[in-house]
Amino acid sequence: MRQTLLLIALLFHTLLFAQSDLFKPQSEMIGTTLKELTITDYLQNKPEDTNFNNKFKVLEFWATWCRPCLKAIPHLNKLQNKYKNRNIVFLSFTYQKPEETLKTLQKVKFETIVVSDQTRKTQRSLKVENNGTLPIPRTVLIDDENKIVWYGSPEKLTEKIIEKFLRKEKLTE
Repeated sequence: MRQTLLLIALLFHTLLFAQSDLFKPQSEMIGTTLKELTITDYLQNKPEDTNFNNKFKVLEFWATWCRPCLKAIPHLNKLQNKYKNRNIVFLSFTYQKPEETLKTLQKVKFETIVVSDQTRKTQRSLKVENNGTLPIPRTVLIDDENKIVWYGSPEKLTEKIIEKFLRKEKLTE
């Protein structure tokens, strides 16, 4: 019994440590500048102006197979609608092909700009995808000077965080 409990504790510790290591490269990205966003396809809600350089950006990384990603969409839609008249864009990034996302886009209402980066350059340059691991959903905030300022889970993205983000105040999760 003791050996089983010890084994479970060791396994839990290993999983917890491995999970924190997944996000370490991301924390090292805070304060750095993103050179470019790579978008291969606009899948839904394409804006007239696709130059996002001087805008605050909320990037949400998701996939059609990811239940937590789909569960976060109503929350992100609410934030999108609240801030739609501000200098901020909400971009829902997938790596999937348009034909792979079509069924989901027909069933789930996105208010955000839905894009695909089939090259995965954006995910990799932001270290959202790191060493072949893509822990999603993942949210990244990038300011109007393309500086990376926050990584988190979509459910932790609050109006308070967005207000601070828009005022360029220091953010913590």
